[in-house]
Amino acid sequence: MAVEMVLSPSGRPITVAEFDALPTDTNYRWEIENGLLLRTARPAPPHSRAIQRLLAQVNAQLPDGWEAFAEIEAELGGRSPRRVPDVVVGPVDIDQQSRIRADQIALAVEVASSGESAVRDYSIKAGEYAANRIAHYWVIDLIDVESVGLTIYTLDDTDGYRITPRATGTVSLVEPFPLTIDLVALAGRRTTGG
Repeated sequence: MAVEMVLSPSGRPITVAEFDALPTDTNYRWEIENGLLLRTARPAPPHSRAIQRLLAQVNAQLPDGWEAFAEIEAELGGRSPRRVPDVVVGPVDIDQQSRIRADQIALAVEVASSGESAVRDYSIKAGEYAANRIAHYWVIDLIDVESVGLTIYTLDDTDGYRITPRATGTVSLVEPFPLTIDLVALAGRRTTGG
């Protein structure tokens, strides 16, 4: 995905109030990163496919009261107060809100589909999400669609993430919910009848 830092309309770091007042733009995804506007192209088809399929897998296994949502704006603290994770799991009633708060996020997921997005997802966003006490964060790596990977970040008692090494294939997890994720199924083209 093409990513570009953009000056705010005022030419200085953007405030949350200025960001929230921006007109809706369906051509790009907008976030605040380190006080600056970050403009990202909408997900390309392989990225979008992975998000849709992950949503289906996760939602089929979540307990009552929880739901996985795609591209919901998240309200964070710090210098990057507006992010749009590819997938978040939160209470079902967040559908009544304009954005999800960090304290409502049970799981945030980013899909890395290029080297540039990988740097941001594995490093920058991991630090931001840990600082906002998001207990569970995943990065799904689609850079090599023949070997889709999952790296799991779990908040520890030092307020940093413990990182579980990259896994491939089918992964069974117990936190934040019992889930089994078929990583291979996230990337392949849809087949007839499937």
